[in-house]
Amino acid sequence: MQIVLLLMAVFCTRLTAQVTLPGNEDALRGITTGTASGEREAGGNRPNPFFVEKMAGTESASALKRAAFREMQHFQDYDLIYQRMEWEADPAVRFIAGKITSWFRSAVSDMNTLYFSLKLNMTVDSVKGRGGHLGFSRKNDQLEISLPEPLALGVTDSVSVWYRGIPASTGFGSFTTALHMGVPVMWTLSEPYGAYEWWPCKQSLTDKIDSTDIVVTTPESYRTAANGLLAGEWVKQGKRTMWWKHRYPIATYLVAFAVTNYREYADTLHLDDGRSMPVVNFVYPESLDASRTKSPATLELLTLYNRLFGEYPFVREKYGHAQFGWGGGMEHQTMSFMGNLEFELVAHELAHSWFGNSITLASWHDIWLNEGFATYATGLAYEHLFGGKYWRSWLSNIMGNRLQTSGSVYVPDTTSVKRVFDSNLSYNKGGALLHMLRWIVGDAAFFTAIRNYYTDPAVRYGFASHRQWVTHLETASGLDLNAFFQDWYYGEGYPVYSATWEQKTADRLWITLSQQPTHSSVSFFEMPVPVRVYSAENRDSADFRLDHRTNGQLFDLPLSFKADRLVIDPDYRIYRQVGMITGSSLTSLSDRLTVYPVPFSGELRISLPPGDVCRRVMMTDLTGRVVFEDREGSLLLNPDLSPGHYLLQVITPENSYTRKILRE
Repeated sequence: MQIVLLLMAVFCTRLTAQVTLPGNEDALRGITTGTASGEREAGGNRPNPFFVEKMAGTESASALKRAAFREMQHFQDYDLIYQRMEWEADPAVRFIAGKITSWFRSAVSDMNTLYFSLKLNMTVDSVKGRGGHLGFSRKNDQLEISLPEPLALGVTDSVSVWYRGIPASTGFGSFTTALHMGVPVMWTLSEPYGAYEWWPCKQSLTDKIDSTDIVVTTPESYRTAANGLLAGEWVKQGKRTMWWKHRYPIATYLVAFAVTNYREYADTLHLDDGRSMPVVNFVYPESLDASRTKSPATLELLTLYNRLFGEYPFVREKYGHAQFGWGGGMEHQTMSFMGNLEFELVAHELAHSWFGNSITLASWHDIWLNEGFATYATGLAYEHLFGGKYWRSWLSNIMGNRLQTSGSVYVPDTTSVKRVFDSNLSYNKGGALLHMLRWIVGDAAFFTAIRNYYTDPAVRYGFASHRQWVTHLETASGLDLNAFFQDWYYGEGYPVYSATWEQKTADRLWITLSQQPTHSSVSFFEMPVPVRVYSAENRDSADFRLDHRTNGQLFDLPLSFKADRLVIDPDYRIYRQVGMITGSSLTSLSDRLTVYPVPFSGELRISLPPGDVCRRVMMTDLTGRVVFEDREGSLLLNPDLSPGHYLLQVITPENSYTRKILRE
């Protein structure tokens, strides 16, 4: 989602570009794998290191005044089945008038009052039901409608509300009028709490509207973009009416329309079973030529996401873009509102069709289920459609350059909308969590979990909790991920890794791996840590996956060449920083360390080369478990150990010495 004031002009031409894409996995291989030797040039689509910050910043700024909204307790009394929204609007005038007809089913016994949210400054003219006027009252942004008679559990009824007014101004906000090239433009944007500012609604994350019709009447020179399929359009007495029909469940905050002098054209996505789906574009006249060159990329992205996640969830209708006055976008269901059609923005908003729209977060505490997923899907688009340096550039932006020490991915206070849309936490670190989970469980289990989550009838076209996603991950991988989420989702900060290494023989490498967490909420991040060892001039290399469970853990590894340098996490698998790495190859650095007596049974004395100062001593057993540690720099030790072999590590400001010792 995003912002920037743009504008619109006068008639709309319909242009159709037929683009056929393969729908089966074999045919996709040519466009979904990027390699060093055959990667595509991304051109202007290369990753923007400031994209997420810009987008999240505009989202939070636009919503700062909406944080006081609370879902009404009486919203649990009924289930919304259908709403017909009929609006009159002129983008040159900040005003809206409408009639909202709602069909609902009672979820309690003896329901006698129906509740909607509507900002108190909006005027309600009348409410009707069963052919007559109904009594209503207003209090604290709440509309209370008295039903003609109490409804029994499961009974269906309907009411119509006529209202009008000038929606409250909330910055870039939920209801906006502006100009592009001197032409008026109007749009709505309700995430997270703004819908009630401009229409009477059930603003809820517990109930989706099962079916909607949006009918908007404007001056004839304008056109309206909205959710669903365009079912009808007519002009009468200088007014244009456009009727959009949507037959999928939709969360209230995703209902939207935009009005200006749009030019309209469509690309077509062809599926391998003979079906097709329009990808419509409502753009400003001045943006038409540029948009037509960029919009076909949406077809590639749809095909990729179909393969990775499952078929586009609203395939019986459409996907679309409507240009509006932000520098970013908002994922309104089936019709994303877009400042432009740049690749990274299109990839992000389209991904919300799966994660945000079809599956909607059940609580703003878990915003990462929307924004973390869309952020990572953008990375997957770079990986599969461009690969190589563009995928690596995107990873370095997310995993290494946007690190956040304080704050969790979990949002503890949803009244702070700026916190909900924190770019480093909800977006970047949320996406980083998914990339780390992919590394931990493996590609097969990760994408199986994604597809199973998306097709789960308990959440598809409904609402999902954080726990429901985690359950799918654990089921697909067979792993208990509780410790991971305690550290990475509820905890704060990240590890700073350091290592010492020594190749004492031609075929064995010792690596001692340590970490320093940056926040006190996590004492240690238990992670598989990737390490790569290179020979001189990078002629040879070897990769290791170190199961890091204790600080100062020693790993004894086979190596078939002479090591020259070691790199921690060279491919950005972990959200981390890397500190000091020191080591030596076949130089017997540790031979300069004197330890006596060997074997020992009581005291153990250590002698360092002249000028070296001991800072820390550790002993581990041969499984890597730390069994003794001294942080005082003492060179006379008396460790209480059972008989057996141990690894002694002595750390100085410049070196790390390792020696295998025997306790009698």
